[in-house]
Formats: sequence, C-alpha cells, structure tokens
Amino acid sequence: MHIETHYLPSLEYMTVLLQQPSLLFEVEENFPKQTFRNRCLILGANGVERLTVPVIHTSGEKTKTKDTKIDYSQNWMKQHQGAIQAAYGNAPYYEYFEPYLRQIFAKKRFFLVDLNIDLLSFVYRILDVPLVFEKTQEFGVYDGDSEYDQISAKKDWTTRSFYQNKSYRQCFGAEFVPNLSILDLLMNHGKESLTFLK
Repeated sequence: MHIETHYLPSLEYMTVLLQQPSLLFEVEENFPKQTFRNRCLILGANGVERLTVPVIHTSGEKTKTKDTKIDYSQNWMKQHQGAIQAAYGNAPYYEYFEPYLRQIFAKKRFFLVDLNIDLLSFVYRILDVPLVFEKTQEFGVYDGDSEYDQISAKKDWTTRSFYQNKSYRQCFGAEFVPNLSILDLLMNHGKESLTFLK
C-alpha cells in the first residue's frame, strides 16, 4: 500500500498499516506543512499534547520529503523525551520501552523520513509484526492500493472510516481520548496493543 510516513503515528494510521502485507512509503512528494509527518499527539496530565519535530525549511524552495532535514538547532529531543516521561513515566510499560526510544533519539537521524521509519520499525518489533516496505523512486508512480495523504492532521479522524475507536486504559483523564499516538497504547498495554488495532 502506498502511504506517507508519520512521526510516532496515530492509532488510525497504525490500523491502516497493519492490514497490509507490504508498504510503499511516499518520499518523492514535496514536503507539506502541518501534517502528521512530523507531529504526534500524546496524553499528559493537562490533556492532549502535540509533539512536533522541527524541520529545516529552505526559503522559497520546495523540499522533497526524502530530503527534509531535522532541525537540531532546537532542543526538541529533550523536550519530547521529557514530555513522554511526564505523560507515561507511571505507565506499565514505560521502563521497558524508554531505553529503546532514548537510543533511537540519540542516533540523531539527518532526515525526518529516516527517524519516522526507525520509530515505526520499533513499533512493529514490539507488536511482533514484520515490517516490509520500500520507498518510492518517483512521485505519483505506483500500482495497487493507496491511502496517500488521506490521514490528515487538518481533518478530524472521525470523518474517515479507517479507525474504529476501541477504548483502553490510559494514564490520565476520566474520559478516554481516542486516536492518540501509538506510543499511548504501547506504554499502557505493551505487546497486547495489537488486539486494540484489529
């Protein structure tokens, strides 16, 4: 299936991916702003929190997704790790998964797409599902199913039919908050998370 990469993707995105035997990641597109390609949502003590990976924008020029560089002049890694610890430090699986996340962040990937694929590989390993993927070689040339750019941060997830909300135990809040980052589900349910994504 043809689809773009997301940063610590939502449950909706994961539900779509896990139905596919192989993936074709779109990397030849011009990088669009305000998408899940470089942001995710987690649940903290004060509600839903957005984490955004800053990227380097070249003034007046379009940059392909495969060439979109992470901006390390901002200390976003420390901020994200702190937010994840504050949100999930008391979650049942935080101590198990945190060292792996720390190791991924420490690699300081040059390109956003590489960070996204590393994090997705981590998720697939936890779920014990093989990740089979390729990257596009040319924009707009693919055969088969495509959900490219369908899971948009600009539209509410309830307007799409990919994800059927299944509530699970969360660390904060009296009411369940659906469709957060896969991190929320993993920190609370570990390997059992796969049962909530079918």
